[in-house]
Amino acid sequence: MRPEDVTTLRTVQSILVRNYVNTQRLDVDVINGTVYIAGEFSVFDSALGSKKTDPVERDGVVRRTLLVLEREIRRLTVASFVQFKLANWERTGMLWTKKRQA
Repeated sequence: MRPEDVTTLRTVQSILVRNYVNTQRLDVDVINGTVYIAGEFSVFDSALGSKKTDPVERDGVVRRTLLVLEREIRRLTVASFVQFKLANWERTGMLWTKKRQA
């Protein structure tokens, strides 16, 4: 792993933690400037607040978090590309949508 990739990985991990993302079920890797994020995406309840018990409101918070994360990671000059492979969320067009459980 290149030294730049290690620095980028640490920066991406700090962005995830700053946005209250549960990183225990996510795999984050950086290879040649490309950021890969895979796994099950979730946000800690403390970020949602006590009033966000409605599933629609919770999903709205998660959508906004995904958009913010994507924007912040793409803003990094050393990250050339960001690829998400999430088990429970997918990008359709410009929006994030929750995958249907089988």
